[in-house]
Amino acid sequence: MRERWIPDARRNAVADAVGRLLMRGHGTFPGMREIAAEAGVTTGTLQHHFGTKDDLLLFALEHHCRRCADRLRARSEEGARSPRQTLSAIVTELLPLDEERAAETSVAKAFVSRATTDPGFAAHYRAQRKILLDLLGEQFERANTPDPLAAAAILAQAVEGMRTDCLLLGPDAVEVDAVLDRLLVA
Repeated sequence: MRERWIPDARRNAVADAVGRLLMRGHGTFPGMREIAAEAGVTTGTLQHHFGTKDDLLLFALEHHCRRCADRLRARSEEGARSPRQTLSAIVTELLPLDEERAAETSVAKAFVSRATTDPGFAAHYRAQRKILLDLLGEQFERANTPDPLAAAAILAQAVEGMRTDCLLLGPDAVEVDAVLDRLLVA
């Protein structure tokens, strides 16, 4: 990929444009013209710096993942929180409760769809999932959950369902506390 030659502000604008378009298009990956128009650049600029739509989708995913990971790290490092409070904060950060997180969720959903048929995208998915499972597992371990890795996997799967429900049914359809009540012993 050659996108590193685009100034950071423009790269971020392109990634944000992809997120907005995916959010409005419910996960259907937009065309390069549509992305260029939304980002305020020419299609030639996109084609020059992102050889393919897959390159652009991967860049957008990495951009949104970095932003989300920064928030998750901050939430997990906030002092004097119980494991339950930390897990609740992490799960809430992953839910599409505002425009930024809805765009992140839309990018992630489009990426997962592509990962089902592309081994490179699938490898990236596995790496991102491991980061999340490790983060969740640490909190379940702090909570003395009998099998913290299994609890982390169950919560990660539940979060995917909650993200979809938030997008399609609205935030009131999600019960974070009820899920955590079932997974946490204490």
